[in-house]
Parts: sequence; C-alpha cells; structure tokens
Amino acid sequence: MGCLDLGIEWYSVVHHGTNLEKGDCFVEFKEFFSMMKNRISDGADVPYFFRDLISMITNVTEDEWGTPKDPLTKLSKDSTLRSYVKDRGLSKKFAQSIVYRLTPENFIDSLKTRPAIVLNLLADDFKPYDSTADANNIASKLADVFTDIIRKAAGLIQPTELEKQKLLQSEHELKDKYGDYLINETNHICPFPGCGRSLVVSNAGKATNLFNVGLIDKKKAPTVENLLALCPRCYAIYSFDDNSKISKDLNGVKRILVAHQQSVQLLDDLPLEKGIVGVISKVKNLKEKDLADASLDPKEIKQKLNPADNIALYITVNTYVTTYYVKLREIMMNADKRGDIDYDEVKDQMHAIYKRLKKAKKTKVEIFNEIAQKIHKVCLQEDLFCQIVVSYFIQSCEVFDAIT
Repeated sequence: MGCLDLGIEWYSVVHHGTNLEKGDCFVEFKEFFSMMKNRISDGADVPYFFRDLISMITNVTEDEWGTPKDPLTKLSKDSTLRSYVKDRGLSKKFAQSIVYRLTPENFIDSLKTRPAIVLNLLADDFKPYDSTADANNIASKLADVFTDIIRKAAGLIQPTELEKQKLLQSEHELKDKYGDYLINETNHICPFPGCGRSLVVSNAGKATNLFNVGLIDKKKAPTVENLLALCPRCYAIYSFDDNSKISKDLNGVKRILVAHQQSVQLLDDLPLEKGIVGVISKVKNLKEKDLADASLDPKEIKQKLNPADNIALYITVNTYVTTYYVKLREIMMNADKRGDIDYDEVKDQMHAIYKRLKKAKKTKVEIFNEIAQKIHKVCLQEDLFCQIVVSYFIQSCEVFDAIT
C-alpha cells in the first residue's frame, strides 16, 4: 500500500508497517527534523531547511516562498521556526494550514534522488524506531512519519478499525447511490479549496474515476445537497477534521456547483448557432494592428453594469467592448453576408438565454459566466474568447437590461 491509495485507506497509510513508537514514545518533530537536517540539509540553517522540508512534503513550491500561497509567510520570524524545531513542535494553526496540501509522494521522490550512502545513513538513524528500515524503504517510511506528525499537530486523530470500517461502508453506499451525479457536478475536478486534482486517472488508454463521496456537514444527513465528490486525499483528511471553517467553505463550494448545474439544465434546450465557432476563430486570429483603429467608447455599459456592484465584471466587459466590439461586429456582419451565420438569429438566441437566466434570478456575474460557458460548450474555444463574445452582446443590448 502506498500514499496514493484510496480514501480512508490513504489516511491510514502512514501506519503501513512503520512502527512509530520507540518504547512508549512517538517520533517527535524535533527528532525527525534533527535526523533529516543531519543528512540532507547541505549545511543550510534551521529556518531555511525548515522551509525546504515543508516544500518537499507539500505542494508549496520554492517559487511560492514569501507569497500569499505560502503558509510560512504568516511566520515572519525565524525564531518561530526555530522554536518549532527546538521544543514546541509544529503549532496546530500551522499544521492545519498545510495538512490539505500534503504530497508524500513528492517527498519520497525527492529523497530517492539522494545518493545511496545518504539513504543508508537515514535508514540506520531510523532503525531505533523501526528495525525494518533500509535504503529501499526509508523514503516511504520517513514520508509516513512526517505526514503523521503534521496530521497529529493539526488535531486529526487516527481512526479506530471499527470507525474506518463504518466510514468505508457508508462511503461505498453513498458512492453507489450518488457518485455519478456528484462527479459530474464537479466537472471531474476535486472541489476542495486549494486542491483541483483530477478525479479521473488515465492508464493505458483507459480512464478510471478516482474519487470518494464525503459529507460536507457531518452533523447532517447524507443527502445529495450535503455531499461532495472529493479526491481520495482530501476525503481521507477531511473525514476526520471537525474544522467548522472548512465545512463552511465547502458549503459555499457546493452552492456554486449547484447553481451552475441549475444553469446548465436551464439552458440545455436552448440552441446556439454553430457558426459562432468561425466567428470566435477569427477573433482569436486578430493582431494588435487589426485592433489599433477599431476602439469604441462604450458609454452604454454603465447603463447596464454598475461599477459599484461589481467592479471586476464592469472592468472586464468595458475592456473587451472597448477593444473588440467594432472589429467583432465587422466579423459578424461579414459572416452574415456569406451565410455562415444568421446574425439576427444569434441575437435572438443570446437574448433568450439571458432572459431565462434572469428569470431564474441569477446574478449578473453568474449570467455572464453561464452564457460564456454555453458558448464554450458549442465551440470548445477558450473561455477568454467566449467572454469577449458575451461582452459584445451586452453592448448590443441582447444581454442585460438598462439599470432603472
């Protein structure tokens, strides 16, 4: 069994054959850190090597150091990192900030690039904790230990065998009942905040679904409204995490997914001219010189979009209309003359799509995104160019009404 095993089995993998106890004591972080620093730090000081270890066991890359994506940015003082190593161990807050970003397989791969002599020395260092350690398995064993240290510091408790069996049985039943719907709801991508792993793996030309069904609010019944399809890693950790903030975040994710599915169903029977594919292809091929003398001052946009309501949407639409409207209209008119599209029909279709979304009380941001997605489904072009087309029809009055 390895760190990529499914669901709850992945959670318990940190104990597969690794005896973490020395007498009655578990491996402490300071002992683990000392062991690693002695063998692979290449002389780096404690704060630098601490960051290096975190980047090895998580998807926090060296490029993210010092950026908002780096949990360590909240630890501004090197003295804090030194205190983790010296006596206090990892803080619960810090451990919780990285526990969902663990990538033990990366840690293993990194260690395996070390010379054989280093792996042998690490195995010798670890034998007081696990007599079966050797150069071939030490990378996996140390990954297991490090993962377990972080989970314990984050407050995640290893489930009992009975708890694991109950959870596995419940998950299998929910997956059989709701799995197909839930994985389609997420568009086959893990929706856990910060994850984004694919829920489908390909091997030898065959695609296989790789996901688990998890409860959002564990205090509520397992209805489809309270379930999400998650990648095995996120599922395995969240199943034993009672962090109310994460539960709240997942509820927000679920609302977005449900709203999108509702919009897809609303628009499913509404047609859209296939000729729009050729229009977007021409937009994609436009060069800077083609747009140089084709700008427009879109004064009408403020009549439909209030910058105070959503400045990002206003700027997006305003910019696209200013840059592309004149040229896109020329492309549309020429396509209509050639018979590639029926321009009046396209306008009517766009207005019908807008009216249906408006009737469903979708926000303007939702309407903008859903129409862009509808175009994307028809033409399979990048979202960016689909949004340019939506902006065009906002300016030409098929999408959004004037603010009253």
